[in-house]
Amino acid sequence: MNVDGTWQLTMLTGGGEETVELVLRSAGETLNGTFDGRPISEGELRGAEVTFTASITSPLKAKIKCAAALDGDAMRGEAKAIFLTVPFTATRMPTPGNPS
Repeated sequence: MNVDGTWQLTMLTGGGEETVELVLRSAGETLNGTFDGRPISEGELRGAEVTFTASITSPLKAKIKCAAALDGDAMRGEAKAIFLTVPFTATRMPTPGNPS
């Protein structure tokens, strides 16, 4: 599956919705990119399953492990921190000259 691109990711936190930009680039099963401008780590793409670790600063500073199912230009998954698990959705943003 193709996961490359810029995604608008929305997490449903206890304080409301948090939306961040997620940029992903794949090389085989390895994923690189950024989450809200910060590099992701431990990124993997296995079929339609996407996993990565990201750092957040809001509502507090923490590392989150994200796992999602990819479905074309959409993904749905969960972000887990030590103290909390929140659902998220993401939509791939169109690229200039190649609208989704």
